[in-house]
Amino acid sequence: MIKIDLNKCDFCGLCLRICHESCIKFIDGILSIDYKYCSTCTQCIATCPKQALCWDNFKPEEFDKSLYPDSSQLAELLRERRTIRDFTKQQIDKSLLEEVAGYAIYAPTHDFNLRIIIVDDETIIKRIDALILKFSTNLYKWVYKPKIIYLLLKLLTPAYEFEFLKAKPKLENVIKRNKGLKSKPAAVIMIIGNKKTPLSLESAQYALYNIDLYAQTKGIACRNLVGNQLILNVNKQFKKLIGLTRDEKIYGTIALGYPAVRFRNKVCGKQINIQWNAKQK
Repeated sequence: MIKIDLNKCDFCGLCLRICHESCIKFIDGILSIDYKYCSTCTQCIATCPKQALCWDNFKPEEFDKSLYPDSSQLAELLRERRTIRDFTKQQIDKSLLEEVAGYAIYAPTHDFNLRIIIVDDETIIKRIDALILKFSTNLYKWVYKPKIIYLLLKLLTPAYEFEFLKAKPKLENVIKRNKGLKSKPAAVIMIIGNKKTPLSLESAQYALYNIDLYAQTKGIACRNLVGNQLILNVNKQFKKLIGLTRDEKIYGTIALGYPAVRFRNKVCGKQINIQWNAKQK
């Protein structure tokens, strides 16, 4: 909870101006917060020049800009970031997993009540792998084997024909190796949110990217299990196993481990299509 130290506050009004929920009020010389509408974005704490606001009595600290990476360092980090599917058998220390997961709190969000489940229990990770394998096997059996299904998809949804064909060898590889995941990760982190809160999916993806990048600086590799979390969300037994309530859903899933493969080269020349303003006719 955000708290105000009125002995430090000089009533400069910065917190009032930055509060996008308009929940900070200054009435009759008294500064107060309407916690009913406070989204706990903590921008008021971050902007206060007198450090008169804090979170749960933890005093804020000024940024040390000497620790900021310069643009070339950040560019190197972003170019190195790759999805890793091959992990070593080395485990990740629990305190390090908590540290990595904790940086999700600094991501842009609309759902301020997201929570995180860290799974490093081998039994549960094997359960995740088994569910992915079972789903992939059944999908291949019922969709790809019958030729009539492919003909119907080609006829009814021609725009997805290439996606359909592209997914086939991936499923065949899963069935061939008899494992849902290419190699067992040391841990899986899941972002959990309430189904009734708007934009929880988008909020979880921001949080995952914070986790991904911070893990990278610690030498930990990541793989976002975007499609696979759909499999986990429809399995009632799994949701019960990890302690999800009826109103909750997995909105983000990421596998972590120490990489068994190293990327050495920056990819040069690959660019995204950029458009300025309105498209010219």
